[in-house]
Amino acid sequence: MSRGLGGFQPWLIQRLSAAYLAIYFIFFLLLLLLWDWGFPAWRELMGSPWMVFASLLFFVSLFLHAWIGIRDVVVDYIHPLLPRLIILAVVIAALIYFGFWALQILLMVSGT
Repeated sequence: MSRGLGGFQPWLIQRLSAAYLAIYFIFFLLLLLLWDWGFPAWRELMGSPWMVFASLLFFVSLFLHAWIGIRDVVVDYIHPLLPRLIILAVVIAALIYFGFWALQILLMVSGT
């Protein structure tokens, strides 16, 4: 058995992350539709530890989901090695940048 990612592990991560993204989105949509919102209520909700954790898990799931999807498309359709590596490096750099940005926003909202 190889040590790299086979087909099943990325497939499973993709499905689990998609399920969490869908659950989080539906929960958030219901909150937006059913709750009388104002800035103080929004700030209180987004500042609560459970919501910060749920949002952090959302962003981790989003970035894993995006990475696996983009990686698979690039590996399948871009055959020359150098352009493939450049594109994957740019995608990784962008996902890391946006991950730290999302973390910074969550920490600012939580007051940490």
